[in-house]
Amino acid sequence: MSETREFKDIRHHTAAAAAKPVDEFMNELETLQTEIATAKNMVWEAVADGSLSPEYLQRLAKEYYFLGRYYTTEFGSIVSNAPDVDDLSLASSEHFAHWLQNLADETGYTGDANHVDMKIDWAHQLGITDDELVNYVAMPETIGTVFTTLYYMRRSYEEGLAAFGWAGERFAASTGYAKKMFEGMREHYGIEVENFRVHAYAEEDHGEQADYLLRQVAVSADQQRRVRRAIMYTFSVRNQRTVALNRWLDEPGALRRDRG
Repeated sequence: MSETREFKDIRHHTAAAAAKPVDEFMNELETLQTEIATAKNMVWEAVADGSLSPEYLQRLAKEYYFLGRYYTTEFGSIVSNAPDVDDLSLASSEHFAHWLQNLADETGYTGDANHVDMKIDWAHQLGITDDELVNYVAMPETIGTVFTTLYYMRRSYEEGLAAFGWAGERFAASTGYAKKMFEGMREHYGIEVENFRVHAYAEEDHGEQADYLLRQVAVSADQQRRVRRAIMYTFSVRNQRTVALNRWLDEPGALRRDRG
């Protein structure tokens, strides 16, 4: 007995959603940032004024090591997803050239040290051993931030650019955190941390480029929908991480007694 199998026609005949003009869409993303990224990182401020205790500064260094370890080692995915890798000459690319330079910078091939190694050096300056770094379990909010970002970096180029570049490097640069951290540790803890000296200038450049590049790949309605979602989720987990960090300051021993 034979059966006739029929396949459902999957073609949709409804009108496709219209994309917003790019400037309008980017303004929408700015609004999302304002609405979602509401918490101010007070741990950075405590480092800047020297009130964070050395014990909690060590804890913060371990958190940064966790961030750097995963972001840097997974960086190649966003490079390989760049949309202009098939240009006649790679020298004429923009997306690929930006992320290739960024990868080279992160891994220590543009003059500065490897960014993971810089975080290890910072930890060593604070007396943290390698075993402590390797065995440290990051906050759930840090884990969520890292792996949400990595998901989008692997999923598509525009989503990776949105999550890591626009909602990550660009937003971080806008806070001026690296300069605060560098100057605070130099003035109040007696150490100069190369990691923050480098990021004080590198992230500003990377952030500006991320905005420029995102405008080129947030053109269609589908791209804008996916970019918007990546921005929303990334800012959501990043903001919760900031809230969790701020709760440290309510714990006994978080602040130096002689600094209030």
